[in-house]
Amino acid sequence: MKLQLNEGWQLTGEPLFRQADDYRQVRNKQQDWLQVDLPCDVHMPLIEHGIIAEPLVADQCFASEWTEKRSWWFKKEFDLTEEQLTSERMVLHFESLDVEADVWLNDCHLGHHRSAFYPFACDLKGKAQQGANQLLVRVTSGLERYSENDLAFIHEAKIVYENEQIGQRGDHRRGMLRKPQYVFGWDWGPRVATCGIMGEVHITCANRMQIRDIQVTTTSLDAAGNAAHVQFQLELENLHPYQTLETQLKLQLLFGTEQVQLIEEDCCLRSGLNYVTLQVKVTDAKLWWPNGMGEQPLYSVRATLQTTTHAVHYPAFLFGIRTLYLNMDKIPQSADERSFTFEINGVATFSKGGNWIPADSIYARVTDAKYDALLREAKEANFNMLRVWGGGIYERDIFYDKCDEYGILIWHDFMFSCAKYPDNLSWFRHEVEQEIDYQTRRLRNHCSLALWCGNNENHWGFEEWWNETDAADFYGGAACYNDIAPRLVQRNCPAIPYWNSSPYGGEHPNGSQSGDTHHWNGTMMHADIEKRIAPEEYDKVSAKFVSEYGYIGPSRKSSVEIYHQGQPLDRDGKLWRLHTNMFEKDTVLAGINKHYVNPAHLAIEDYLLYAGLCQGLMLAYSLEAMRAKLFCSGALFWMYNDCWGEVGWSIIDYYLTRKIAYYFVKRALAPVKLILRQQDGLIQLTAINETSVVIRETMVYGLVRYDGSEKQTQEVDVILPPFSREVVLQWTAPPYKAEEACLFAGALSESSELKPAVLQKEVVRNLPLRDPQLKVSNVQTLEAGYTRFTVSSEAFAHAVHFGLDDAIHLSDEYFDLLPAEKRDITIRHEGFALPAESIVPRSILLNS
Repeated sequence: MKLQLNEGWQLTGEPLFRQADDYRQVRNKQQDWLQVDLPCDVHMPLIEHGIIAEPLVADQCFASEWTEKRSWWFKKEFDLTEEQLTSERMVLHFESLDVEADVWLNDCHLGHHRSAFYPFACDLKGKAQQGANQLLVRVTSGLERYSENDLAFIHEAKIVYENEQIGQRGDHRRGMLRKPQYVFGWDWGPRVATCGIMGEVHITCANRMQIRDIQVTTTSLDAAGNAAHVQFQLELENLHPYQTLETQLKLQLLFGTEQVQLIEEDCCLRSGLNYVTLQVKVTDAKLWWPNGMGEQPLYSVRATLQTTTHAVHYPAFLFGIRTLYLNMDKIPQSADERSFTFEINGVATFSKGGNWIPADSIYARVTDAKYDALLREAKEANFNMLRVWGGGIYERDIFYDKCDEYGILIWHDFMFSCAKYPDNLSWFRHEVEQEIDYQTRRLRNHCSLALWCGNNENHWGFEEWWNETDAADFYGGAACYNDIAPRLVQRNCPAIPYWNSSPYGGEHPNGSQSGDTHHWNGTMMHADIEKRIAPEEYDKVSAKFVSEYGYIGPSRKSSVEIYHQGQPLDRDGKLWRLHTNMFEKDTVLAGINKHYVNPAHLAIEDYLLYAGLCQGLMLAYSLEAMRAKLFCSGALFWMYNDCWGEVGWSIIDYYLTRKIAYYFVKRALAPVKLILRQQDGLIQLTAINETSVVIRETMVYGLVRYDGSEKQTQEVDVILPPFSREVVLQWTAPPYKAEEACLFAGALSESSELKPAVLQKEVVRNLPLRDPQLKVSNVQTLEAGYTRFTVSSEAFAHAVHFGLDDAIHLSDEYFDLLPAEKRDITIRHEGFALPAESIVPRSILLNS
């Protein structure tokens, strides 16, 4: 029996000097209580009641910083029945308290809690009363507890910025707190220090017995791949202190409504905890695959434990049948290099996608609909992996459920990032133990979970940032990543690989010989700005798995206008600078100048267009470069999503609007893909087939003039095996002028999945492109809200786009067309009328 306590709370603020001992004064005050429901960050009702303005628009984040210097008190009254009170077990459960919290029931202090990353739970037997009860919670943002003396060992955090535009972002004290680290500000987000009750609150009542947990593991697949061996480990509890209990356990495995397996077993339960392991062979198993490699079928599990007079049910849940292995074998013909390849169902997988941060600076208000929209967009962009970054949060259940549903693997950092942490303190180690134990148990059944990782950039930091410590035996968190985390991962979910940090591997934590790399210093953060804006620099990558790198670009105009809140869009103005990433450092303008036009006097619309195209170019070229390297097994760019609106790293902005770069990334990550590069004087064609079917094509390749006047081509038949990535063709290019022609390879059939690959040796700025005579034909209404058409070009067309509303989703946009090429486009425009005459194709013409 579960009693939900999520509605009908009250909230008030008090000075920080109102401590736990003052709870009676606060509880009895009559004024200034706001009505709230959970989850509730204190910012949410303050915004709703007009006490503060929305912090994420204009420069209003500064006006709400006072909230972190208050104590916040939540109050809830509820009734309990005699039946509930006579339960053998009665537990109060707060899913998440952010961050330093005291909890009272009536006049009884239930305890202090100091982590947002695992629940507060308390036995209420003997503390609750029949009829009216009152919960009171005091919670603060946490920084007030720590002084300079507390920071003696961890006095330096990497991410702390301060200037006239942004005020202070980051805080050296954050390493003392077990809460989201980004909320004090990062290069890509403002300082909005969260505080509140961030999850649901409930009371569970139990009698006689409980099913406490079920762990599901796919242990193996038969050689033919049509049967799977699945293990269920159940944690059962007999609540009687000294009697055994005769029970019957029933476990059902279903696919849809069809029962696949039914196991019934008599269990004599000892007092307290009991563990039952069941082995099941699933014939004709439907395997779960990452996005692009196959389907994502999910089985459901139901379990019941009963006596002759009583039954308890475990909440039904879904899981996918798949095996997972992290291959770190030595690379042949190499003395010190190792692979870093995820193998799903025995198949090597190129991990492709981006880094995930919390979807709002005020993370408690992210809706289920927003989670679903972001993850659907990642699936459509051909992602098969997201890295949950270690400065954010362990996400809500819906995030992991949707990753299971959409085939998106999860590289999951534990929540430590860019700071030294006080693992020399016993209380801190205890908090970390509780957190990691809870989260690994909570998430272990998700087929999308591919890796647990100790932290973000802290091992790298030990070598490059913090190589002189105040004590020789103190490494600011290493006990968490090198002892606590691997031990608990092995205990709770041994089928999930563990990796100590990101980046990590080899003698130097950010080296390229093994493990994963954050590829920043050679490109986007290079001192030479030319290195930041030259896509060819990514052809030099030698890493085996790139888990971070990126390039900055702006949102669409509609989003920029929202966060400017009606104020003029002035690229030299205070608001523009506030909402521009700290690492931008004029890179966007330099990129526009190199690839398109002199940006000095661009209108806002042109700046947004060219800057978006530059971000798209850099991300697409880099992703293709890494996919073309057969020794590289992963490319995750920084970052997929945003927590507020800015000129920044993401490809889908805070308002869920696709940036221009979204389409470049989608094409670069296509499951069936051709990539052209020049290597040792030869042109190499790499062909990728991530699907389970054989692809046979006649390929045409060679040289084409931009004006369409001439092609020099040859044909060859190729076979692409399932799950393959290989160089299928090499040739010597004929002499040509780079500003007049480009190299290409593509399928002869217009209906092929393989879109042409193009290798250009000159920037667009220097191409004398003429009007390509774009045409739209075959406009069809497929169903309500969907339209399909064909666009064609007589000459080379760069960045073909259609000028439609930013909220309208196209299957492709801002793409190049070769002379005489056609492309079919589907538009999703729910809620928008779309007359055929509104589809007007355009391209970039600079020198016509």
